[in-house]
Amino acid sequence: MTTTVRTHPEQQIDRETRDAMAAVYLAAYGDPELPESRLDADDFADVTLTRHAGRSGFKLVLAETDGEVSGYGYGFTGRRGQFWSDWLATTVPADIVRTWVGDHFELVDLVVDPARRGNGIAGLLHDELVAGLPHDRALLATVPGDGAAPRLYEGRGWQVVAPGIDGDKALYGLDLRRPAS
Repeated sequence: MTTTVRTHPEQQIDRETRDAMAAVYLAAYGDPELPESRLDADDFADVTLTRHAGRSGFKLVLAETDGEVSGYGYGFTGRRGQFWSDWLATTVPADIVRTWVGDHFELVDLVVDPARRGNGIAGLLHDELVAGLPHDRALLATVPGDGAAPRLYEGRGWQVVAPGIDGDKALYGLDLRRPAS
C-alpha cells in the first residue's frame, strides 16, 4: 500500500476530484444503500465544497492510496459575516471570540475512507493541511473524548477552547505560531 498526500493546486476543483471526494464522504458519513446518503454526498461535492472553495484562504489536501483518493481535508479563512464564525460569536464566551474567532483557519473537514483507516492517513492529511498556513490560529469542532478525531487533534497540539458548543461537540483551537509538538 502506497499513500501520498498533496495539496490540491487550485481553488477550482474538477469533476473527477469532486466525485472521488463524494465517494469518500459517502463511505465515511452515509449508507451507500440509501438514496438520501448519495444525495447528501453529491450535495457536499457540488454545492458545499464548491461554495467553500470560493472562500479566501481555501486549502484542500488529498490522500491517494494505490492511485485512488482515500481521504481529504480542507478549510479556509474564517471571518465574521460567515455562518459558523457568526454562530460561534453567539455561542462561546466573548473572550474566546476576541482571541480565536476571525481571520482564523477554519478546518472544515478531515475524512479518511473507513476501509483505509488505521494507516496514519489522517495524520498525514492534517499535517499537510496546517503546514505553511498564514494564519495565527485555527479552529474546528469535534466531539471530545477518547475517539480517533480528538486523539489525532490533541496529539498535534489542539486544545479545547470551549466545551459544549453544539450538543456533544467542543471548539478546538490550535495556535499556529507555535511549532506542533
